[in-house]
Amino acid sequence: MRTVAALVAALSASVASAKNIIVTVGGNTTDNATTVFDPAQVFAQPNDIVIFNFTQGNHTATQSSFANPCIFLDFTTTQHGFDSGFRNAGNGSNVTIQSVPITPDLVNKTLWFFDYNTCAQGGVGGININDSSTETLEGFVRNAVRLNGTDADDNNSSTNSNTSTTGAPRPSGTNTGNTDTGDASRQHVTWGFAAVVPLVIAAFAL
Repeated sequence: MRTVAALVAALSASVASAKNIIVTVGGNTTDNATTVFDPAQVFAQPNDIVIFNFTQGNHTATQSSFANPCIFLDFTTTQHGFDSGFRNAGNGSNVTIQSVPITPDLVNKTLWFFDYNTCAQGGVGGININDSSTETLEGFVRNAVRLNGTDADDNNSSTNSNTSTTGAPRPSGTNTGNTDTGDASRQHVTWGFAAVVPLVIAAFAL
């Protein structure tokens, strides 16, 4: 019985310690595209939720890889990444969010992400970047500019919800609306609070 009680207490503590981590998407990107995500680097624990809060302009929060900063992860690997689709918040008049739960299988992984409209100018960021790795946020920014900067002068407009200034293709069927679509679930991020409850119930049944 004590074992069950200890397990329930541990699970409850895990849920209680989980937190929301806010990344504001927008800002004055005309002068410095690296400010599109604020902060551009965050650290999250199991069951935390990283929330991209779109407050200004027309941007995306799209997962990629370090080697291909401005290309949707699904296009370059066998993994499934999160992609908010374009969220046109205007000037704070249509604020929306995209949530990315940090599940146990994601804890030791770096999740790189970018904005389709500013990636070529350095509009990128990362979750749980390994400080001891050679793959740094600064290196990711350089990769984005070096590999995609030549597309920065495209005639695509940042107000167009289906194109990007990076020249990278948009995922087919990607949501371009203004509600939280839960695209992050495609990254196997279905754990979190909802998954903890059945574990507690199972523990009592032992």
